[in-house]
Amino acid sequence: MSPHSSHREGNTDIPLDVIELIMEELAKDDDMEALKSSSLACSFFRSICQQHIFASIKFDFSKPPFENPLASRFRRLADRKPSIARYVRILQYIEVVDSKREAAVLRRFSHVKFFTLAFDVEDPSPLNPDPPPQDWNRTTMSLQTSLCSFIQANNLIRLYLCNIENFPKSLLLHIPTLSLLSIYRVTLADSPPPFTFIGKQVTPRLSILNAQLGEDLPTVRDLLGSGSAESSSMVNLSHLKQFIARTRDQPAAMEIIGQILKATESIEKLMLSGNYPELNCVGKIASALSPSSLQTLKMIGLSPLLESSDADPYLNLTKELEEISGRNVLEEIVFDIAIPADRDYTPDPGQWAQLDVALSMADGFPLLRHVKVTITLYCYCHLGHQEIVKKMWDIGRNGFPGLVAAGQVDFIFNAQVELL
Repeated sequence: MSPHSSHREGNTDIPLDVIELIMEELAKDDDMEALKSSSLACSFFRSICQQHIFASIKFDFSKPPFENPLASRFRRLADRKPSIARYVRILQYIEVVDSKREAAVLRRFSHVKFFTLAFDVEDPSPLNPDPPPQDWNRTTMSLQTSLCSFIQANNLIRLYLCNIENFPKSLLLHIPTLSLLSIYRVTLADSPPPFTFIGKQVTPRLSILNAQLGEDLPTVRDLLGSGSAESSSMVNLSHLKQFIARTRDQPAAMEIIGQILKATESIEKLMLSGNYPELNCVGKIASALSPSSLQTLKMIGLSPLLESSDADPYLNLTKELEEISGRNVLEEIVFDIAIPADRDYTPDPGQWAQLDVALSMADGFPLLRHVKVTITLYCYCHLGHQEIVKKMWDIGRNGFPGLVAAGQVDFIFNAQVELL
């Protein structure tokens, strides 16, 4: 577009780049109604607005069409104007496995960057809103071949997989541009894709990995190539920058976390959540970080669930921080600690003071600028919990003298009650 191009509105010439900037701001604010109204002004406005209106589309076939009118409108428009599919950058596709529906709509897209594939059941029971993973092998051949065609036609950067059993892991080797992989309740299978791909298989180099190390722990092992002696890695983690993991009822979770940290040379952000003893940092973090990762790791986040007064509130992360003291570039440390109100929890000020001791070591964390500790007591009513909240606030006021005195560190402490 010429920098001098303009649109005449009445007797005024409005530069087209100004119009596009206005529409971009409306899109940033997610003001769909304003974008839809603007699209009615003229054909030029409609073209600009549609780029933002249809930038993100969600097809959820587990719900009736009236709950997702934008998807229905998009399909009607795409039948008349197929080129409108090129505006879509973010696509969510939620399918009911036992459906006999044709999935040819996936073949329309060629510019999608972020893609979510999830399987669901029709009308899930209120007693079981989270159905078990649905088997890929029960899906229609139309869906399987259309998905393969979709993968071939789009340069996917982010892939979110949810609630899928027996997903063909070889499909990952046909997404060379993939940088983010998020899996939730997914299992992988060695089955070949029902489609002949053009080009060689390429192991994607991930920058971000998001996984639940509960049900998905065998899947992560499979990705790392540790499922069997013959298996090879399905992803390249050497340049992994962000690792987000949730542990649940898996004693081997810390082993996998350590394996992933050893595989990368440039981790920048590490976020872990879970409860003791599955999530126990002692001896698993510092020893897994390479010298190069110690010079890139800037943020650590830990979200423990404390079910006993005996559990270390930081799940022994303070011991790992002491191990890397003086040889790190950490800038931010965040703790988001949950305590169930039905547990008899008595805070031990000495345990909570460990963080202050670890982070107050001379020249231990020269670049540290932000430390935040949030304690949330989960309960069914506010009554009867004032005493423990008061004790937590006393710890916040008196248990971190070094952090409070450190002028270069922004230390934030908060204790709160949240209703279930």
